[in-house]
Amino acid sequence: MAQIASLQIPDSALILCLSPVLGYGLKELTEKLPASSYILALECDQILMRFSLDHCDFSPFAQQRFSYIRTDSVAEVLKKIESLPLFPFKKCLVLSCSGGVQLNQTFYDEVRLYADEVISRFWKNRITLMHLGRNYAHNTFRNLLSLARSLAKSLTRASARQITGSLTRSLVSLPASSPEESSASSKSNFRLLTGDERIRKPLLVAGAGPSLDTARDFIIKNRNSFFLLAVDAAAAALLPDIQPDAIVLVESQYWIDSAFIGLHKYGIPVFADLTASPRALQACGGNVYFFCTEYARLKYLERLYQTLQPLILPPMGSVGLTAIQLALVLAAPHLPVLHTGLDFAWQNGLTHAAGSSPVKKLFAEINRTESPYKLSISTGMQRISGKRGLSYWTTPTLSGYAELYRHTFSGNEQVIDIGTEGCFLNGQQADMTEAERILTDAGKSNINADGIFFDSVCESDTAIERCKTLCDYLTGEAEALTILNDHLQGKRSISEHTMEQLFAERDYLYSHFPDAARGYSLALGFLKRAGIELRYLLKILG
Repeated sequence: MAQIASLQIPDSALILCLSPVLGYGLKELTEKLPASSYILALECDQILMRFSLDHCDFSPFAQQRFSYIRTDSVAEVLKKIESLPLFPFKKCLVLSCSGGVQLNQTFYDEVRLYADEVISRFWKNRITLMHLGRNYAHNTFRNLLSLARSLAKSLTRASARQITGSLTRSLVSLPASSPEESSASSKSNFRLLTGDERIRKPLLVAGAGPSLDTARDFIIKNRNSFFLLAVDAAAAALLPDIQPDAIVLVESQYWIDSAFIGLHKYGIPVFADLTASPRALQACGGNVYFFCTEYARLKYLERLYQTLQPLILPPMGSVGLTAIQLALVLAAPHLPVLHTGLDFAWQNGLTHAAGSSPVKKLFAEINRTESPYKLSISTGMQRISGKRGLSYWTTPTLSGYAELYRHTFSGNEQVIDIGTEGCFLNGQQADMTEAERILTDAGKSNINADGIFFDSVCESDTAIERCKTLCDYLTGEAEALTILNDHLQGKRSISEHTMEQLFAERDYLYSHFPDAARGYSLALGFLKRAGIELRYLLKILG
């Protein structure tokens, strides 16, 4: 009681009441609870939960801002927190309500830790969405238009004669591409990965870390034994003597364009996130195969994924981790996925492989007084002990990627680390000799080792239907945005319910607004900003 009396509850707070048993203090807690805060009572022990329900009446607390659950799964608690009606919260306060907490101290400690992590992760992702959400949406629609044009072009005349009705109108209404886009798209085909494709070779994922340099001889010697999948910045580091079979691109911002300078002539295929930079895709010059990562829980993404049924990968934040996820999807289950250059740390020399765009930029900016090897100590940089017992530099972001690797891939025997530098990743490791043996064994069991899934033309009924579905989706979005724009400008009137429905389904218009964490608002300032966004999207959609 004294603990609750002295408790200061801020707005938008989650109150975790651990093992309340007889509910002492809950009445006083609810009386001082702010309207934007929520109480989640949690019990781990099944016997105590039964005792609690038999001897205490919780019906007075059965309101929108109180829940009482029993579980011994931390994951279930986190799932419950994210589903609460007032989520997201800004702070988590934990109250130990009885001695029952000591019976399952480890569980409750983990709940406390991960509840804070869930809230912290949401706001970190929220800040990222505020910075990049607008760019993600614009790139998505530009890439969808490129995909629609490419699908339409690839249909043969025989197939095109089967197209009638709305698809014909949709194809005619597709906005014309710019001269630059026309030049690029005339040489490149755009396709959508569905997850059914397979590469019948072992895969080697090449990151852009310093350990890529030490693997060059191994790659050249065994080049025909694997499918070489390079991350964006690693392609230039491999060329010209090593040409990747494909490049992985997830970056949406303009700065990644420099990684593809001089690559257009090679025509290397690209596996690209649907939010990837369209300019970088044009610079690549090869066929493009789109996949999706659900960068945020948005209603427009749900509708888009239901419509197109694309391959969806979990958001990893790192192009290297995404490349491994993609490789695991594309590789047959019995084939290994090797990787090098995913170091997440560096020594006192270069931070990336020689020849990569960051290193080229570094050497382009040196002068008579500045060494390219000068180490700039930035905030948060720290020393770690890495592979071979050597000392490395890393950052909180890079070490976070290394930890995510350990959490995601360390138990997967299909993923094998052959890198010799950087963070120790706690996964399957192999030196170059062992890696050669693994590739040899995989080749013996692989009859069709040269077969890959790249197709040059789409003439099937499935392609026609996919083209129609995509064109109908884009046409529908343009029509809905036109209706909203005309309503906001007073050219036509629609009901408030219709406007709310149209806005709710098109959260790409405002998901990046600082005040849109819980959805759209009918405030005048909010609608004016949304109006600016939808008019820009209308320009993209023609």
